[in-house]
Amino acid sequence: MASLNAKTRDMSKKAKALRREGLITASMCGKDLPESLSLVIDANEATQFMKNHHVGSEATLVVDGKEYDTMIKSADKDHLNTRFLDMTFQHLIATEKVKGVAEIVLLNEDRTNGFLTRDISTVEYKAYPKDIVDKIEIDVAKLPIGTELTVADLDIAKNKDIDVTTPLDSSVLHIAEHQHMDAAAEAVLEADEEAAAEKEAEAAK
Repeated sequence: MASLNAKTRDMSKKAKALRREGLITASMCGKDLPESLSLVIDANEATQFMKNHHVGSEATLVVDGKEYDTMIKSADKDHLNTRFLDMTFQHLIATEKVKGVAEIVLLNEDRTNGFLTRDISTVEYKAYPKDIVDKIEIDVAKLPIGTELTVADLDIAKNKDIDVTTPLDSSVLHIAEHQHMDAAAEAVLEADEEAAAEKEAEAAK
């Protein structure tokens, strides 16, 4: 599990002042914690970390040298979506189920056999920490034309240790045959293109 460093926040400093120092605000909550922890994280480190992680990912949060197993619950950016402003974490307890979000990753999209339509990008669920799912990978190059995948078709939905909360009949993706124009449509298109070319030629005289 990847780690991210954090420090206890000096509450006398406002968020704007902390951002000027290259820090972002953060917090960690958990039923086994006496109270939520207010934290700060180096902004550059947070940005690098989130390049390979997302909301729903597990992370070892190192707070003032002490390690906590956590899940990323939120990661807020500025209005330009260019930098992180705040993150929240949930401390994981082995005997307690946690709400999670698994990211759907499509592999080999450039080798899809037909026209690919993607309907959802995440699946929500509840599970114990040992069963957390970070990503659901689907190799679309292996799927034939006519494929219609729903959440129920995914391995996460078939795992008896995971309670999927996204409706099982939700469409994940479908692959249709590429549409080809018939001869009549092609003739109309060619006529329009020729007419446009003639107009351009006349205008150029």
